[in-house]
Amino acid sequence: MESEDDMHDANDSAEDDFYSGGEAGLAASDDGDADYDFADHDSDDSAELISHRQQQNYSILSEVDIQRRQEDDINRVSTVLSISKPEACVLLRNYNWSVSKVHDEWFADEERVRKVVGLPEKHNEMPNDREVTCGICFESCPRGSMSAAACGHPFCSTCWRGYISTAISDGPGCLMLRCPDPSCAAAVGQDMINSLAADDDKEKYGRYLRRSYIEDNRKTKWCPAPGCEYAVEFVMGSGSYDVNCNCSYGFCWNVSAQTD
Repeated sequence: MESEDDMHDANDSAEDDFYSGGEAGLAASDDGDADYDFADHDSDDSAELISHRQQQNYSILSEVDIQRRQEDDINRVSTVLSISKPEACVLLRNYNWSVSKVHDEWFADEERVRKVVGLPEKHNEMPNDREVTCGICFESCPRGSMSAAACGHPFCSTCWRGYISTAISDGPGCLMLRCPDPSCAAAVGQDMINSLAADDDKEKYGRYLRRSYIEDNRKTKWCPAPGCEYAVEFVMGSGSYDVNCNCSYGFCWNVSAQTD
């Protein structure tokens, strides 16, 4: 019997075919058309059935929905690959939040993937000295006040906070933050952001992270209505691309233009 993860990955792969025009997507579209032809034989029920079918083409996502789905994907990758949640988050960000893509790439060549995304297989410890020199300000600080990514390069809390704050101020590129050491490409995960950043920076980072889940995923997009905070996930179904958001704004998925 297939596990829930296997079924989810199979659905994910089928949807990839659908969006890229592959055979699975074409078959799904053909099946949808066939169902509509069948519904036409019953004039009393056809309009209601078609309306129901069209609604299945997309899901409207609130901020809570987005956060829940994001956390679920992180948990799935963490469980399947036996890695920490911050590491799973780094992987998903690098592969546009595609769980199936992460699994495929990881099992094909874990070593290469780790190198590309900045996840050293072995976590290096900081020097085991009472005082350690910060790699930015070059001040000697108590070891307890120093922090390092998986690479082990030590920096004091003050320098870390400034480094993170500058990156977050520069925009969503902070989601791909690496070790401050110029020669190092180790990723700086959300756990370090939450541990070292100021409260307002942590909040801003969290917003960037949630937005990336929608904007980096080709199956989701924000409702284009001014001021609307809902997102839309388009799923396999009939050939209709019309979307009606919970804010009452209607648009075409393909062009994001308002519909009548």
